[in-house]
Amino acid sequence: MKRLTVVMFLLLATAGSVMATSFLGRSATLNKQYQFFGWANFGYNQTAVSYNWQSGKYEAPEGFLATQTVACDLTLAFGLTCDFDIDVVVPVAMKQKDTLKSSGLGDLMVYGRYGILQDPEKPLKVALLLGANLPTASKTANPALGDRTTDVAFGLSMNTKKYGRFLGYIRAAYWFNGRTPDAGDDTKVGDMFEYLLCGDYAVSKTLTPELALSGYIRDQTVWGGTWKPQSQGSLHLVSLLLWWKPTATLSIRPKVSVPLTFISEGGTIANWYGGLDVWFSVP
Repeated sequence: MKRLTVVMFLLLATAGSVMATSFLGRSATLNKQYQFFGWANFGYNQTAVSYNWQSGKYEAPEGFLATQTVACDLTLAFGLTCDFDIDVVVPVAMKQKDTLKSSGLGDLMVYGRYGILQDPEKPLKVALLLGANLPTASKTANPALGDRTTDVAFGLSMNTKKYGRFLGYIRAAYWFNGRTPDAGDDTKVGDMFEYLLCGDYAVSKTLTPELALSGYIRDQTVWGGTWKPQSQGSLHLVSLLLWWKPTATLSIRPKVSVPLTFISEGGTIANWYGGLDVWFSVP
């Protein structure tokens, strides 16, 4: 029963995500040296369907209890050099499922970006990423606010130079997920691949619509060295975003995502995911 509860916590924690994780939230363009960058990523969703492994479809079974999530990932980045910056992501969330409520800190994320190609005249900008999730979420929170494992990720972020008004982005990462830290619980969360493909087209100096395809594929959970059947999962989304840049140092971007259920698998998901990004740089 305890292991079943752990798996349900993992599925609920994943259901709160919109698009890719914050690890893939930034482009290949690095901070300037000694420059601060702040980003608030607000999100809302309410789970509506769960995956039926027998039918291979998402359904709303009788007695289904939705989980409502309001979340915000707060990112602060600092450019140590022109080629390397450090990012710290503090996730906070409020969740409710029937009479159960939880709120507070999720799993802290720290990552670094190293620019291997940053010449604006080249066709591509490229940055390598190395990061980790730390188990800072409460182990008693129900619904869960994080999976409470120590995870390590390697990633790649690329974006094209601007061709007329078009700019393209490709980002991908692989997560080596760890074990839950609680005594007597030998649960190993499945490793995960995540990606983001995005293109934008500037209609003016301050307004840029964007279209993105993103998602993840997560391997099965392991209990005591044994794979747990039907514990794997994947979620793929198409997203519309509108980037508004009122000043040189401030950007605001509302977004909405819709899951592609015909290629997704496992867990409980929402019919749509809403979000709002606000970011600034100093100086």
